Amino acid sequence: MSRSNADGSAIVTIVDRYSGKKLNSPNDAIVRSDGTIYFTDPDYGLEGRTKELSFNGVYRIDTKGVLTLVDDKMNQPNGIALSPDEKILYVGDSGSPKTFKWTVAADGSLSGKTELAAVGSDGMAIDDAGNVYLTTGGGVRVLKPSGDAWGTIPVAETPANVAFGGVDRKTLFIAARTSIYSVVLKVPGKP
Repeated sequence: MSRSNADGSAIVTIVDRYSGKKLNSPNDAIVRSDGTIYFTDPDYGLEGRTKELSFNGVYRIDTKGVLTLVDDKMNQPNGIALSPDEKILYVGDSGSPKTFKWTVAADGSLSGKTELAAVGSDGMAIDDAGNVYLTTGGGVRVLKPSGDAWGTIPVAETPANVAFGGVDRKTLFIAARTSIYSVVLKVPGKP
């Protein structure tokens, strides 16, 4: 995990190892308003490098820079997002058909992992009502905060990631294999 200075002058490594071993291939990340970082670390991005960790993980970097393993039981942890009130962390497993959620404590620690839905995800976004948008082979699946399905936004090709944007934050941008798509929705989302 690294960050770039705002002026582009340097790339600074935040973390690159867990328990002395190189992280697999950090993929998606979300930053809480207090600066806590949550990220997924699947192994499909190793590109020929030998895997040093025996698992694929979900991690938290607290505001002091301390790295904590959150979960080491997922197949390919991938898409990650926080609820609008930052009290729930969602992680999609693109290696199995499941998306999970945890309760986020005031200090940023997590507890109570439960399955949100039996659908995995590459990318993920959340709207202001707490609805969860998951990229799947069939389009963008939209779930209520309870995990019940609203439906699917069809996409001409397999989507990889999603994000809200636009002046009113009501445009959902969908990054697919070769194109970027957009759809205007009624509920705005976190950019």
